[in-house]
Order: sequence, then C-alpha cells, then structure tokens
Amino acid sequence: MTELFPTPSIDTAFTRQFGVRCPILCAPMFLVSTAELVVDVCRAGAVGTFPAHNFRPIENYRAAIQSVRAGTDRAFGINIIVQQANRHQQQQLEIALEEKVPLLITSLGNPKEVIRLAHQAGTKVYCDVVGVEHARKAADLGADGLIAVSYGAGGHAGTVSPFALIPLLVRQTGLPVVAAGAIGDGAGMAAAFALGASAVYMGTRFIASRQAGVSDDYKQAIVAADCEDIVNTAKVDGFPGNFIRNRALEEIGIEPGLLETLISRSKHISRWLSLARAGRALMGEGMQKGSYKTVYSAGHGVGMIDRVAPVEEIIAQTMREYFEIREQLPGDLAAGEKP
Repeated sequence: MTELFPTPSIDTAFTRQFGVRCPILCAPMFLVSTAELVVDVCRAGAVGTFPAHNFRPIENYRAAIQSVRAGTDRAFGINIIVQQANRHQQQQLEIALEEKVPLLITSLGNPKEVIRLAHQAGTKVYCDVVGVEHARKAADLGADGLIAVSYGAGGHAGTVSPFALIPLLVRQTGLPVVAAGAIGDGAGMAAAFALGASAVYMGTRFIASRQAGVSDDYKQAIVAADCEDIVNTAKVDGFPGNFIRNRALEEIGIEPGLLETLISRSKHISRWLSLARAGRALMGEGMQKGSYKTVYSAGHGVGMIDRVAPVEEIIAQTMREYFEIREQLPGDLAAGEKP
C-alpha cells in the first residue's frame, strides 16, 4: 500500500495545540461537512470540522458528534453561530462540551460566553474574524486562535486581502492564526506560513472531494469553474458572500436593489440586518428565493481545482506540494531567514 505521508509533519502552534501532523483545518461547510468527511480528514492527519446546524433536530447533532468520536480519536471541531438567529446555540454548546469536543469555532456574533464555558471544560475556541477590530475583541475575551477570513474565501468572506489581514492579526494579537481564502494546495499553504499563519483553512477544495455531502452537480461545478466565475452578492441570504455564477444564482439576482443600496449607506444598520438575515438563512429560516442545494458557495480557489478526489489524497498532495515548494525557494528563504 502506498504511504499517504512520505513527507515529515509540520510543527506550528496549531499542530501543537491539537496534536496533529498537518496544519490543515477542513472548514465547516453548510450541507457539505458530513461526519464521514470529518472522520476521514482527521484520519489523514488534519483537523476536520462541521457546522452544528448541519444536523437537526438536536438528537441528530449529538449522534453526529458520537459518530465522529467512534470513527477517530483525533482532534475535530464544531462551528457554532453565536448570533440571536441561532435559537439552538446554547444547546449546541452544552452538548459539544458534554461530548468533550476539542475545538469550537465561533462565527457571526459575540463569542464571550462560548469562550468562558469552553475553557471551563478544557475546549479550545477559535473565532472567525474579518478585521483587526474584531480580532482584538476576540483576543481580549481569551480566544485560543483566530480564523482570518480573507477576501477570496468561500461563503461569507471578508473584504481584506490575506497579504494584509494575516500578518496584521499575528502582529496585533499574538494568537495562532488560521489563514482562509483561496487556499487549496501546497503553494497556498507556503504563502500562508510566509505571512505568519499557523495553519490553513481549506473549504472549497474539500467540496470537490468524494466524502463531501453534496450533489455531483455541485462538485463538478467546482471543478469546471474559474476564479472569474465567482461573484460576491448579498442577494442570496442578506450577507455578502461568494458564489459560483449559475442559472439559479442569476434567477435570485446578483446586483443590490434600491432598498439594499439605501441600507448599505448606514454601516451599523447594514451590518445588523446582514447578520440577522444570514443567521436566519443558515438556520433554515431564510433563503425564500433559492436553495443552497442549487446556489453553490465557493471561493476564488476554484480555478486551481481540476478533479474530485478523496480527502486523504487532497491532504497528502497538499503536504507534498508544500515541501517541494520549500525546496525550490532561495536558500535563505527556505531556511526561514529574512532576505
């Protein structure tokens, strides 16, 4: 049998925190992230995650955690929306802590209570952030790490270039930073580490995997798309996100209407309404015009994906590419020295 990992492990703050050999975190994705996907990512040496709202009713959520536990003894994580629209967040948190989930990822809200309770249970908390202000607040609350959601990421992405956001977060907070945004191979990993990241967040690449819980049409749309096919629109669920341009998306509409344009002039109102609408949509209480089963979320990294592959192969290839790229760098850079 061919060895999946002919390369050495990578030592970072992230891999030390979770006892893994690959500084890769498979992003929690709505509909995409199944228990099987999480287990196979963990078995391949990385960290698999899923969104809590992928499994409803709540009994299915606990069963999913137990299924992952039965499949692997390695670290995995759960994403919880800490926003008022998620009426189940307290239950989701309590069950995750009862089941001793190693990592919680917060998004779309204030992580204060999650961090407080998680730390009492010995669970790490990483927070999605799109800017320095939010990152500082998360750090002050005691977050164990940050997910730098940069421009080009799939779904509800940030607007700041990773070349600015990642080093700023590292410098301003001193926390381990996971780089998110168009990373799908070893080159992206090498670039993220050069910017100071401790791990990479890979989402879109794992949609085009055998274990992803979506249709073949979605997977093939990822393979067929180029980065120019990704459009950013708030028309899907009220919060600006990146999606593949297709007929279903065009039927919903892409350009903002008059009301949305007027609201956007007030940063506070626009942010509040967007978060509320996004939360409702993700919790199954929105998306009246379309469905995430036909409107395909994806990041700019689609242009580098040319086939569907098993997750273990994706991870192994990413690791091999990273070490090959390191060997090709000028000697001083490969050694980690400043040029």
